[in-house]
Formats: sequence, C-alpha cells, structure tokens
Amino acid sequence: MRTNKVVIACFRNDLFLLRPCVASIRYWYPDIEIYLLKDYIKGDFSTKELETCWNVKVFPTTRRSFGWGWSKLVPVLHEKKEKFFVLDSDVVLLGRVIDALDEYDEDFIVTGIQEDKQSHNVNAHYIDMSALEELDPSYNYPGFAFNTGQVVMTGGLLTEADLSPVIDMGESISNKYPQIFRFTDQGVLNYLLVKAHDEGKIRLRYDDFWIWPGTPAAGRISIESIEAKVGIPYVLHWAGAKPVDFRKYIRADLIEFYTSYYYSRIPLGALKRNARFLRDLMIVKLKIAKYKLLRKTYE
Repeated sequence: MRTNKVVIACFRNDLFLLRPCVASIRYWYPDIEIYLLKDYIKGDFSTKELETCWNVKVFPTTRRSFGWGWSKLVPVLHEKKEKFFVLDSDVVLLGRVIDALDEYDEDFIVTGIQEDKQSHNVNAHYIDMSALEELDPSYNYPGFAFNTGQVVMTGGLLTEADLSPVIDMGESISNKYPQIFRFTDQGVLNYLLVKAHDEGKIRLRYDDFWIWPGTPAAGRISIESIEAKVGIPYVLHWAGAKPVDFRKYIRADLIEFYTSYYYSRIPLGALKRNARFLRDLMIVKLKIAKYKLLRKTYE
C-alpha cells in the first residue's frame, strides 16, 4: 500500500512554520493530497490561504480540541485502511522521502534514535524503562525509540480499545502514566505501537529518515541540492524548544527557502510576507523586553 496522503498536525501558533512545511511537501510532491489536522485547543485560526492557494484540505474529525500531540491519534484510529505520512508543522521535506518509505510494506514506519534502553536519551525523552518494567514486565524494547513528529501511519488497524491501557480518550485526552511515558503522545505511542507489533496487530519498521537541526548532519544539508530538485530522502524537524527570535533557528535558511516558495504562489505574496514579518518581529521584541524586565533568560 502506497502513502497517498500527508497529514500535518497544527494549531493556532503554528502558522509561521506550517507555511514552509506545506510548501516543502508541494515542492517535492505537487499532486499528493495534503490535510491539516487542526487542533483548536488555543482557539480558532484560518487556513483559508493554505487551502485556496496550495490545494490543502482540513482533515475531517468530530473532535476539535486535542492538546499537545494528541491530534495524531486521529490517523491512528482512522476507520479506513489507508496509509498516511503524519508530520508536525515544524518539519520540512529535504527530498522525495515518501518515495523511499513506500519501498517498505510495513503499516507504521518510524524514525528517531537507536540506543540502549538504559540510555539517558531514551529514558528522559521517551519511556522511563525502570518504571515500565513494573507496569508491564512483558514489554520488549525493540532497540530504538521514535520521535512522533514524522511517522508513516496506517488507519483501520487499531481501535480505542488498543489505546485504552495507557490513554484516557475522554472529553480531554490524557496520558494515564505521565511519570512513565514522556511528552504526551510520544511515550505512549512508542509503547503502544511496539506492543501492537508484538501482538501481530500491526507491522512496525524503524528507518533512518529524519535529521534534527542540532546534529552535524543538519550542517551538511545542501540548499543548492534542494534548489536543483535533487535533495535527500529525509525530513528536517525542529523538535523541541524553539528560540524566541524566529530569525535564530538553526538552519533558518531552509525555512527561508520554503517560505519564499510559499509566498511565490500567494496573491500579493511579497506584501503579505513583509507585513507578517514586521508583525512577528514586533511580537519577538515585546517578548524579549518582557523577559528582560522580569530578569528571565531566553534563547
């Protein structure tokens, strides 16, 4: 089964990064279906410009508010057996990564770190393994932990009953064991997908297809290669805390490249971009002034 839809989890504060994310997908895949999985937890927000100018749709869901990370359960619980490439909005494609992932038959394809289960990274950012041994001694660590900001997911295989041991799917979605499973959806999906694979409900595969900006690999990404439509089959994901000043992102040149591409297809694009830049810059300066007034540090 091929991946025929890209789903981007987003909320009101994401538009600065959502625009280059969408543009990067269209840059490499002009015709693929793109859906916005909108979380209204911070209020309503318009995506009309994206929908009109970039042929983007809103993913249909009856729930409007999810909370950080939880909207990505929607494609997991999708009733139809369909394969999605699910992304956070702070991600850009660096090449035709979906083509590379479609070479595999597995239902879920994940990427992250391949480290011993006792490593600090695994226990601090994914699952507290010592605590999990007490909760579920039968859990078999697969040799990797994955970041949920970029995952190939197949709907129609898992139900709410499969998630219920560790997720409360009530009016407000919550992690039943936050002291064990880190970062809301990330820890629980690391646990649940491995368990579902071991029980034969899904087929799970690890593959190396993401780059974090803080690694040496990020410094080797070539803008010239992307401009030439060569690229590499990876995504770049600005996972984690963001700098207050949007101009100080590591590899901000990639955001700039895809943002320029985004506005090239927007009516009065240059005017809109300049106006938004000045507005966002003013917000940044006010935030920095507030931090200084309160004698707080900022990045």
